[in-house]
Amino acid sequence: IILNFWGWFFIRSLKADILAQLKEQVQITGDIYATQISNRIITEPAPIEDWFIPGRNNWNRIALQNLLYEFKSQSKLEDVFIVSPDRARLIGYELSDSAVSYKSHFALNDDLFREALQGTSPEPELRQFANQYFLTTYSPILDLNGDVVAILVTEAPAELFANLLTFERNLLYAATGALGLILVFATLIFLAVRQLFSIQEELQQQRQLAQLGQMAAMVAHEIRNPLSIIKGAADVLQRQYASEGNEMFNFIPEEIDRLNRLVNEFLQFARQKPLKLEPHHPGELLRSLVQQIKDQRISLEIAENLSPVKMDRDAFRQVMLNIVDNALKSLGEDGQVFIRCTPHQSRSDGMVIEVSDNGCGMSKETLQKIFEPFYSTRATGSGLGMTITKQLVEKMNGSISIESEEGKGTTVKIILPK
Repeated sequence: IILNFWGWFFIRSLKADILAQLKEQVQITGDIYATQISNRIITEPAPIEDWFIPGRNNWNRIALQNLLYEFKSQSKLEDVFIVSPDRARLIGYELSDSAVSYKSHFALNDDLFREALQGTSPEPELRQFANQYFLTTYSPILDLNGDVVAILVTEAPAELFANLLTFERNLLYAATGALGLILVFATLIFLAVRQLFSIQEELQQQRQLAQLGQMAAMVAHEIRNPLSIIKGAADVLQRQYASEGNEMFNFIPEEIDRLNRLVNEFLQFARQKPLKLEPHHPGELLRSLVQQIKDQRISLEIAENLSPVKMDRDAFRQVMLNIVDNALKSLGEDGQVFIRCTPHQSRSDGMVIEVSDNGCGMSKETLQKIFEPFYSTRATGSGLGMTITKQLVEKMNGSISIESEEGKGTTVKIILPK
């Protein structure tokens, strides 16, 4: 009984902390989505009023509806829609000719809506519908001048909070119940506390990644537009003074391309689009990749009779390019890269890809931080290559591990299920 009462008080104190973290995570997600919508509106010539006009030929509206549907699917939202400042029109994630109907369970909160119209994101609101709890956010959508032209409203299920309330009530009932259940409930408390600490740590990591993603999206957007202008000017100068043969005109486009690659890595890390998993033959993809790289230092060994594996073709290609590129950059004069693709020994329905090199290897510190965002040992790197690689492998239901020793080389091992 004492343990159950202790657990009840512990859950009550932890509940507020968990709810605060959930609110912060949901608000960051809403702000990221609002920033992406603002970027789309800024790049289109049509005024924002035209986006709200219903009709099957309004392609701007349809594009926003598709984007909202992508947001809903990625974050498993209950609802997401855009409301005009006068609250008379809206755009939902469902393709519809109507400008006013939507399926939200709740009426808009006047105070939070007015606060969002001032250009700030208010704290998410916790609402209850039947036996379910939802967190509703109001995020301002800005035009090129920084004025609020619409409000993005998201409703995210707060399942964890509802589970905590249920668990809290169960603990209270158990504490007043039969003495014979003391040991059973004490065990449940121990398991619940351990799980809650694990959830809290996971939420902390997700919050940090969401903040990094928001920063990456904003920085990438601010860099991409000036880069396009600089590249256009460089092309004009190169055509105008081509007869002089100045190598400087080649350096500028090369450096712009490098910066564009970094920007693309930032955007990919921030957006994390869903993958399309389809059966592919890994051997064919690896042969095509090696032929494209055309580097004599690469050796490829593929086992016979490999079964097709479910993967995203573009994601797999990017994973292998990142790993092979790192391996080639670590080589010395007589270095070699070995790519080996074999069936999984303990699982007949999977495969193993190993990329080994005899290059400079990695220190223990680098090996521990290799998958952390923005960690890089190179001055010109973004530090996102291996982070994105790990994300893509895990989205394909696989796993990745690295073994390395300084001065001897590195082996990257990828396991993908069928």
